[in-house]
Amino acid sequence: MNQSIERVRAVISGQMPDRTPLFDLLRNSAVIRHFTGVELTVENGAELVYKAYAPAIDATRPTVKHPAREETVTLPDGRRQHVRRWTAWTERRHYADSAAYACDVRRRLAAFDPTWTAAGHSALDATLAAFAADRRRLGEVFYVPDIPGPFLMGLYGEVGLEHFSYYLADCPDAITGLLEMHTAYAESWYHHLPANHGIEAGFLGDDIAFKSGPLFSPAWMRKHYFPRLGRAVAAAHARGIKVLFHSDGNLNPILDDLVAAGIDGLNPIEVLAGMDVGDIHRRHLRLFLAGGIDVSQLLPFGTPGQVREAVRKAIDAAEGRLLVGSSTELNEEVPLANFLALRDAALEG
Repeated sequence: MNQSIERVRAVISGQMPDRTPLFDLLRNSAVIRHFTGVELTVENGAELVYKAYAPAIDATRPTVKHPAREETVTLPDGRRQHVRRWTAWTERRHYADSAAYACDVRRRLAAFDPTWTAAGHSALDATLAAFAADRRRLGEVFYVPDIPGPFLMGLYGEVGLEHFSYYLADCPDAITGLLEMHTAYAESWYHHLPANHGIEAGFLGDDIAFKSGPLFSPAWMRKHYFPRLGRAVAAAHARGIKVLFHSDGNLNPILDDLVAAGIDGLNPIEVLAGMDVGDIHRRHLRLFLAGGIDVSQLLPFGTPGQVREAVRKAIDAAEGRLLVGSSTELNEEVPLANFLALRDAALEG
């Protein structure tokens, strides 16, 4: 769509766009077929998915995926990875007890060298080249690539939340040591970005909440997580990068902490977890928001009229500070008619 990138730039810089931009991940075969005129397959997916973005939406975030063959593969560390059409997940690491976990973490921390090396520089160059390739293939679409942070989600995701909770109680220094390692790496990564890095806004994903509230004690997060998040955000800002923070769930009890850490935008605004575009906008006028349209019930099961109403309400409530889209990704369960209703409502707004 013409002027998509400038439209998104207006929102993230606090200006009023000519209309509300559309922000989403396209993982929906019917939508991709509608905007390309071609049936999506595993064989043509690597090319076809990219072609669907520019005529459909204005902005996206990682990862632009194409459908994969369903299979289970064994990774070098022995864990199995299960690949499905649009997603993949890896089996968790298992430890005999907290002492074994702490021993493995100590080994990892001892092996970590914060010194920036030629290998680190090569990896950074490859990452930036991949970002640039995505931007070229997307065309007139504003791309918000992954950027590093404390990565709390990676720590509990590696072992599962239940085991992680025991480790947090039994060997808390191991957890904070890993958070510090990730944060130090993030700071170094931002510091070594070249002047022409090309990242206007980055996607810092770290799921830290259930539908009912934060995954961890807000007191613990205020001591150990938010200061480190703030360091990563400050390092990004020093390189001219705005930070779009992503977490599912109900962030209301810790929203002020996220804003105090310096984030510029918030995604995905999970409506059925109690997140409300208008309420967030009134609390924090400087934040830009991305998402805000429920994809767990409304988009898959509602009517086009209900979708239009929700989109118009969100646009009005945000007063120009919204990149409107699904509250995670446009998955296969969303009927084409409902996405078109979402899109049409934004185009009219």
